[in-house]
Amino acid sequence: MDTGWFYDFLALIETGNFTQAASFRNCSQAAFSRRIQNLENWAGAKLIDRSVYPMQLTRAGEKFHQSTLRLTSQLEDARAELGLHQASHNIKVALTYALGTEKLPSWWKQWSSRDEISCSTLIGNILETTSAFTSGLADILISYSHPLYPGFRLEEGLYEKIVIGTDTLAPYGSKELVNSSGFEFPGTPDQPIPLLNYSIQSYFSKVVQHILDSSEAELHSKIVFESEMSSILAKAAQQGLGVAWLTGTSALHDIGPALRPLDATAAQMWSQDLDIVAYRAHANRRKHVLRLWAAMREAG
Repeated sequence: MDTGWFYDFLALIETGNFTQAASFRNCSQAAFSRRIQNLENWAGAKLIDRSVYPMQLTRAGEKFHQSTLRLTSQLEDARAELGLHQASHNIKVALTYALGTEKLPSWWKQWSSRDEISCSTLIGNILETTSAFTSGLADILISYSHPLYPGFRLEEGLYEKIVIGTDTLAPYGSKELVNSSGFEFPGTPDQPIPLLNYSIQSYFSKVVQHILDSSEAELHSKIVFESEMSSILAKAAQQGLGVAWLTGTSALHDIGPALRPLDATAAQMWSQDLDIVAYRAHANRRKHVLRLWAAMREAG
């Protein structure tokens, strides 16, 4: 059997459909489907209920899911122990580009000061990094979390989390836009603001919508640009194309002082605080991962 089938199975559970899982595992959907069928043949049971939408696990699949998490963790441990000394001390962290650039170096300096460990990063959006983590390709996941919109579902009891920081999602615009004639945030019916919007599949689209629904005032806007990536919206805002909701970390990393925060209300009605949360699988018992986790907990 191919141990990669275990990671295919975990990717399928996390993404919820064959197309996204195949893309994440860098193969065609047909090839990916065959790999899942091969795993089922090896296990001697149907693991996926293909008769319903969205896809669900069978009872056998639910049991096999927990076994797969333990098996992949043990495989990683075995590879680390048999590999180079440096590899056994390496910890893989999955997170977004902005967090990796602006936050991780200072965090790592603090967390790793008591141990001889090295760090490797897996960079992507929230779906990609979560899939990598739950598939066993990363030891630690660092992501944003909102009480109403956690962004992803991790099976309760299998993962531990720590809040390691906070960030704020707020509206930003370029100096050029803010100083232009007729611009007034949050806009008027006659002069709506140009909005740089998150596409529906983006995690931040839900948080921004929550901000707008909760605000006592009304945002008057017209969408002029749309993307699922904060970095693209930040660059568009820098060019004066419109207003984008960005985290403080993203705004600092992508643009710096070229953007101006627009929420001047005393209650910060157009902004939303977000937790920055780290996750570890309980099944991941690697010695150096546990030491790092203890340091993260102490620092948090």
